[in-house]
Amino acid sequence: MKFYLLVLSLMSMTLSLSAQSSEENKSTPTERVQVPEILTKIGLLQGIEVDGHLITFKGVRSDGRCPKKITCVWAGEAEILIEINDGTETVAKHIVIPAMGTHSEILSTSTHTVYLKNLRPYPVNAGEDIEDYQLVLKIVTKNA
Repeated sequence: MKFYLLVLSLMSMTLSLSAQSSEENKSTPTERVQVPEILTKIGLLQGIEVDGHLITFKGVRSDGRCPKKITCVWAGEAEILIEINDGTETVAKHIVIPAMGTHSEILSTSTHTVYLKNLRPYPVNAGEDIEDYQLVLKIVTKNA
């Protein structure tokens, strides 16, 4: 009886696996998957190019965010400077980022939109001097 069950289970597995490689599946065209959004980080004085526009993180003007190990009345904010160069002109932008982050649109092209999400790292101790700042950007592909 065990032998018949073993043979029956092997036959059913063989048939189910052969269905996966049928001619119908082989003739189905493959499609490219669109990536809806990308999160990326850029360091201080670094840049990223999006559709011919160069976004450069120029600096942190002030970082008044409340450190994690301190109790504050106000969460604070950080002010940064970015430059956007489209190949012909450069525009400098001062942006204020709340302590909890933001979702500010900083660039929109025909195919992508770039949002500013946050400034990292978040201060931990009071008076901490942070040198390795990074901007977190979200790049979203527009539907055509």
